[in-house]
Amino acid sequence: MKNISDGVGYNERLFSGGFRKYLHLARFRWVMKYIDKHNINTNSVIELGCYDGKLLDHFSAYPNKYVGFDANWEGGLDIAFGKYKNKNISFHKAETPKDMDFLDGLFECGFCMETLEHIPPELVAPYLKKLSQHLKGYFFITVPNEKGILFLIKYIIKSLFSNDVQKYSLKEIYFATTGQLSKVVRCDHKGFDYMVLSEQLEKYFEIVEISGHPINFLPMSLCFGIGIVCKTKKLVKK
Repeated sequence: MKNISDGVGYNERLFSGGFRKYLHLARFRWVMKYIDKHNINTNSVIELGCYDGKLLDHFSAYPNKYVGFDANWEGGLDIAFGKYKNKNISFHKAETPKDMDFLDGLFECGFCMETLEHIPPELVAPYLKKLSQHLKGYFFITVPNEKGILFLIKYIIKSLFSNDVQKYSLKEIYFATTGQLSKVVRCDHKGFDYMVLSEQLEKYFEIVEISGHPINFLPMSLCFGIGIVCKTKKLVKK
């Protein structure tokens, strides 16, 4: 992905307006609704894939401590550094789990939103392990739905109206539509399976709930986004 220093392209693509903005804001509505409903403690927060700290704008009040990590694709961290001057809010570049080694102590709430699908598959488990070592509460993950009929609908729409559609062979389109993602070559969103992720999460966390958004009464197979709520089951030794 291109590293655009001002980050304008990313925010314009996802949050400038219309149905796409509605879809991408849905993950923030989903997680805040869950936090409010269950009165979850967010005094100390860690976030992987924070981009420009957009999550912070959705809290009723800033956490007492917030640490965000991002690879700084499209200059997200550059925006965050200029946007937030609160001494209790810090941002750090992380391209591998080792970039988080300086962390000390435990956080009461963790977030990773629309990020794990972009991380190289071999690094997902090490990132999850690292986060589990510094969490003592809830962990919220959101990822896209990239399989089934919903995948096919998105693929057709992007092919017709967008320039950012990933290339699939005819066989891969068939496999993704029928849920056989193990036969699709992974690349960013392509071939990503939230059920495989849930199996990885179970090694380090207790999964509390998996649900779809933005219309949560629909089956997950028909939802654009998937939200996973986890809770620390034990601290993993370093």
